[in-house]
Amino acid sequence: MRICKPLLLVAVLFVLVPQYSGRPAVESGKFKDLTLTLATPKKSYLVLQPIPLVITLKNETNEPLEGHGVLGFGTGYLQLYVDRGKGPEEISQLTLMKRAVYADPREFKPGEEVSTTERLNLKLNEVFPGPGTYRLQARLVAIGGKEIVTSKPIKVEIVAPDGLDAHALQYIREHDDPAYFFTGIKAVKDPEKLQVLENFNAIYSQSGYADDASFLLGQVQFARRDYQKARELFEKLSRKSDFGFAGEVTKFLKMIEREEKKKERP
Repeated sequence: MRICKPLLLVAVLFVLVPQYSGRPAVESGKFKDLTLTLATPKKSYLVLQPIPLVITLKNETNEPLEGHGVLGFGTGYLQLYVDRGKGPEEISQLTLMKRAVYADPREFKPGEEVSTTERLNLKLNEVFPGPGTYRLQARLVAIGGKEIVTSKPIKVEIVAPDGLDAHALQYIREHDDPAYFFTGIKAVKDPEKLQVLENFNAIYSQSGYADDASFLLGQVQFARRDYQKARELFEKLSRKSDFGFAGEVTKFLKMIEREEKKKERP
């Protein structure tokens, strides 16, 4: 898989069509025999709280199968559906960034799998319009677009916050756009929105939103090339083994180390 990524948190929207490498798939009709799994580490989340989604594609048969490993949001291959009680509806926008992706066919041996963790954090006030139980389901499109494999639905409980968490939610609604707050898109270039995010982290550091806000602020500081502040935030999160985006924290720390080494070169 070869991915051309735009700059972090840059809001560039364009029509995306999945790109193919030109290599033919080995055999049609086998992609649907792969097993797509959607999972999340917790059963319930606060209103507007970002949701980690673990997407896994696995060969659970006894023979090799043809597939690909492009499981991310914004690639054109992965579709996500939400059932609010009236049947599944596709979530039209999963990310602010679209990625031009070139998917190569790959063979999955029996028992082999690929997995990725994505963040559902955009327009959550529309995806989940209120507290309650929702069902999420993923669909993955094969190279060429002729076959689809679908995951079993999972339940997600959205809980109304109380106490400090309720105050934190009210702060978001009063000082920012709830649809975009946990994307950090405005805080990268707008000093006032950055201050809003920093104030949120300081005031609500003991709330149920705290870890997600710290992770977001770390991303923003990384995008602003303030690597020292970003490192401090990510190192604190790295000590929390139950954080849903622990793998992403590790990746950011490695990227910061590489960037700092570049500065040390004569």
